[in-house]
Amino acid sequence: MHFSLLQFMPIFPLLIIMKAKYLLLLILFFAVMPLAKADPIDGVVWLIKQNNIHRLAVLFDSPIEITINNQVETYSRPQAEVALTKFFNEHKPVKVNLLHKVNSNQKFLFGVAILKSENGTFRIAYTFNQIGGAMKIIEMRIEAEKN
Repeated sequence: MHFSLLQFMPIFPLLIIMKAKYLLLLILFFAVMPLAKADPIDGVVWLIKQNNIHRLAVLFDSPIEITINNQVETYSRPQAEVALTKFFNEHKPVKVNLLHKVNSNQKFLFGVAILKSENGTFRIAYTFNQIGGAMKIIEMRIEAEKN
C-alpha cells in the first residue's frame, strides 16, 4: 500500500488549529495558576524581587509605620513609596527569599523576607491587617541582617 503526503494535506490545517488552541489553553492555565495560589505575603516578596515599589505601595495602609535601620517613621502612602524607593535604589535587590510566613489568621498576616542587595543583606518584616475588606500592609521593618 502506498500513501501520498497529498492525501493528508486537508488534515494539516485542522491539526495546526487544534494544537494552537491547546497551546493557548496550556499557557493560560500556567499564567493563572500563580495568581490563584499567591497570597499577599508571597506577593510582597515578588514585588521586591522585581523592585516594583510603586506596585508595593498600593498594598500600604495610610498611614503606615516603616522602620529602616532603627529609624521609625509614620508615613502616608506616597511618602512611604518615596522612602522605600530611596532605600531600594541604594540597595538594589539581587536575591529575595521568604524566610517566615504566618497566615493562620486570615485577617492578620505576617512575613519575613531576606534581601540580598549589591551592598548588604537585610531582613524585611511586614504585617498585613484586614482593613475595609482588603489586606493592607500596616507595618514594615527593614534592618541589616546580623551575621
